[in-house]
Amino acid sequence: MKRNKECLAIACLGWAIVMGMNVVAEATTVLIDFGSNTSYRGASVVNPDGNGNYWNSMQPGLYYTNLVDTSNTGTGINFGFSTPVGTDSFNGPAGVTANTPLTAAEIAATDIDPIALGNLGVNAAAVDFAAEVNTRFEIQNLDPTKKYNLTLFGSHKFSDDNTTVYSVYTDNTYTSQVAATSLNVQTPGSPWLHNRDTVATLSNLSPQTGNILYVQFTGANGHLGYLNCMQLSTVEVPEPTLVSLVAIGTGLVVLGRRRTNTNS
Repeated sequence: MKRNKECLAIACLGWAIVMGMNVVAEATTVLIDFGSNTSYRGASVVNPDGNGNYWNSMQPGLYYTNLVDTSNTGTGINFGFSTPVGTDSFNGPAGVTANTPLTAAEIAATDIDPIALGNLGVNAAAVDFAAEVNTRFEIQNLDPTKKYNLTLFGSHKFSDDNTTVYSVYTDNTYTSQVAATSLNVQTPGSPWLHNRDTVATLSNLSPQTGNILYVQFTGANGHLGYLNCMQLSTVEVPEPTLVSLVAIGTGLVVLGRRRTNTNS
């Protein structure tokens, strides 16, 4: 009988853990490429990419609705710039770029470390970039019950600023900052060496006014900032009831074992 109780407790614990894992597995990932076949010296990612992921390749300055996630499912998330922004690939992580759209050879010459960059390590996504001073954009129609992570890749050589600063604000006045991070887009002291293997991350972001993330990027010393591609991801938090089930199941297992040890 005691052994049956312990087996039941273990089964409950296993069920709770599996259910919790199922919740986490529902996380959404959206990939954004700042540049496309229609942007100046740009390139669109051919979907799906080599990792099987789908991208949203954008011509900076336009408004995009219902971005798709990595499985090509519409998310209802919208994206738009609220300031002027330039786009190019010249002096980015590739060699010489001259064509619109970029040729296959120009894209193939992109010098990045795809392993280090993870989902963002795709040549066509990394080769082109958005650039300006105090560039601002909005990621709209987010879920207020969720937290979001932003993973950002910026890369450019011969820049006036080594570092680009990425910030999130409370609203479209861009006066109250809620989070910030920075990234060297080129090697300090060696401006001919572009960033090829490092990303910046803004974690656990809550949607702000109007369920929007208000994002700004700019050079650390007031010059151009750079953003080549970006990942927006959510991680679902297990429901409290599931967490409670895990605790209860664990307690039952421990209790069952204690009783067994006492009676042995």
